[in-house]
Amino acid sequence: MNTEGADAMLPLTPDGSIAIIGMACLFPGAPDLDAYWENIVAGVDAIGDPPEDAWDARALHDPDGTLGTRIYSRRGGYLGEHARFDPLAHGVMPSTAQGGDSDHWLALQVARQALADAGYPGEVPCAERTMVVLARGSYPTAGTANVLQHGAILAQTIALLESLQLGLTDEDLGRIRDRLRDSLPPFEPDSVPGLIPNIAASRIANRLNLMGPSYTVDAACASSLIAVDLATRDLASGRCDLALVGGVHLPLPSSISQPFCTVGAFSGSGRLRPFDRQADGTLPGEGVGMVVLKPLAAARRDGDRIYAVIQGVGTSSDGRGMSVMAPRLEGQILALERAYQAAGVAPHSVGLVEAHGTGTQVGDLTEIRALTQLFGPREGRVRRCAVGSVKSMIGHLMPAAGIAGLIKTTLALYHRVLPPTLHVEEPNPELELERTPLYLNTATRPWFQGRTEEPRRAGVSAFGFGGINAHLVLEEHPVPDESALPSHARRWEAEVFIVAAASRERLIGRVEEIRRFLQRPPQLELRDLAYTLNVPADPGPARLAIVASSVEDLEKKLERALQRLSDPGRRQIRDARGIYYFDEPLGRSGELAFLFPGEGSQYPDMLADLCMHFPELRARFELTDHAFAEQGFDLLPTDFIFPHPTATAEERTGAETRLWSMDGAVSSVLTADYALLTLLRRLKIAPAAVLGHSTGEFAAMFASGMIDLADGALARQFSVELFQMYQRFT
Repeated sequence: MNTEGADAMLPLTPDGSIAIIGMACLFPGAPDLDAYWENIVAGVDAIGDPPEDAWDARALHDPDGTLGTRIYSRRGGYLGEHARFDPLAHGVMPSTAQGGDSDHWLALQVARQALADAGYPGEVPCAERTMVVLARGSYPTAGTANVLQHGAILAQTIALLESLQLGLTDEDLGRIRDRLRDSLPPFEPDSVPGLIPNIAASRIANRLNLMGPSYTVDAACASSLIAVDLATRDLASGRCDLALVGGVHLPLPSSISQPFCTVGAFSGSGRLRPFDRQADGTLPGEGVGMVVLKPLAAARRDGDRIYAVIQGVGTSSDGRGMSVMAPRLEGQILALERAYQAAGVAPHSVGLVEAHGTGTQVGDLTEIRALTQLFGPREGRVRRCAVGSVKSMIGHLMPAAGIAGLIKTTLALYHRVLPPTLHVEEPNPELELERTPLYLNTATRPWFQGRTEEPRRAGVSAFGFGGINAHLVLEEHPVPDESALPSHARRWEAEVFIVAAASRERLIGRVEEIRRFLQRPPQLELRDLAYTLNVPADPGPARLAIVASSVEDLEKKLERALQRLSDPGRRQIRDARGIYYFDEPLGRSGELAFLFPGEGSQYPDMLADLCMHFPELRARFELTDHAFAEQGFDLLPTDFIFPHPTATAEERTGAETRLWSMDGAVSSVLTADYALLTLLRRLKIAPAAVLGHSTGEFAAMFASGMIDLADGALARQFSVELFQMYQRFT
């Protein structure tokens, strides 16, 4: 399907904006949206072996790849136990769900979750003007295989037995036919609607009572972004008020693996390495993703939470390329150019590109060359656009690949975090990335935007077999108070647990109670337990603090604490591994002072983790960046404090040299001091006295109120003047 026409270059709406107000997903290793994002930022590789009942490995697996019709790679991103559906909860009879394709039911389930996330847990007020567009391929599924087995394959098997002249009677053949049929999943009239591909979208509209257009789209691996393109056009034209858009891919695993192994497209090493020197192919994935779209003006009017804003979509076809299965550079460039022309923004304003990134050498090289031609050559000393692919974590979801990338990128914009790509041990030198503005991001990092006052922007690509290309331009939605944004992860690497009591003896008893409670074991989140323990009604003077990364870790440290508390002469415990005890709070015996360090305390990636959890810290670094950018500096403080993880040796040396120079040390240390002061104030920790060493003296002036940094212009002016003063001494 080629949706390009004369209006392909025009903005989506008069203000060029469609809001993403709801999302939900079910991807490998991730039963919901929160788990998906947590896996992404934690760098979880959800690719593994298929479930035992997925396909007959003995019949189909050939690890040596010597048999052309056999599968040499079993690994992929499989849903496994997460592919559960409760039919009655969704108004579906169990007999209807049995025997049909599971993608129908899981798409319905995720669609309902997406609407609930958008603020519509029940009836949708604008149901008559709500459309459903679902990307779904025409790959064989378990349901279609069941139909074939009940019909043609069963008949062929019986015919083969007859032709072998084994002396079987008609009665014998009848018994064999019955035994074979009984071994198959049921195939009843109620199952038939669940086998018709286009009904997957219609069923969502039916069960949720949505009366706008509902249809499926098949544009190979670009299907999801083509679905988004079609939905945004209907929203922009006013034909619809709300759109539920997504992609689903739950094929019969062997039906994907056999043909792709035949042409050598799957990774023989079993690892999907986009853009890496050792990349040797892609791997399959399963999943469902849905987003809820609404015109930005309407979303603002209705007070919706806005994850991100779609500013433009560009699509194209490859035309007459070398092969219908080979990517064409000119076709991809055309889709990219159309997207940025529709968005009305410059490509170099983009800080993140979620690439198609399948892990095939030809595909990855073509994609980077297209981006290079669009973005132009590298300018300045820093490459500023991160490139990645979530396929390295969940596999290639074919028609649902685009929605997986879109949800990932939307969350990156929402949380102001640059997510990682896995398995890039050495960037492919043929990509020549060092000559471009692009770099491969292999670590979770704060997304700083201090060079410009423009919002963060990102691009998402999806390129399909047959030459269909799509690229989408996203933009963050501004918020009046950055500190109001949620932390980028609901689960932190560790939590602090406070146990307090009126006396040491009572505290020991309380710790023993907690240990007994943990041995049940409880089905709870670590953060929930931390909250319960950290908000006591009467804290008491005896305090025990534990830093633990899991329930098991907490149990072990509580046991160690009890052993040490059994010594009555020990009034304090200071164990850097995460155990602290005091007979009475330190604040009762003295006052609190802040001592701010000076040059020499700086280090690469300083406070990066805190910048991701506390947006106001990131904003402090951006404040310094703004000050230096206004003075025309090319290399900003965040450039040399936070060098990107795949920087060349020359780039890393340049960053470290600047970080340890006099002027670089001043700007980095002063900014970090100020950022930590901001965090302490948020935690309502106030000092009775402040001191500073060297540059830290200026931070002490901030803390004392001598210099009012609430005035952003004054803060920028002060930072620049201080920096320039130090420059004169170097």
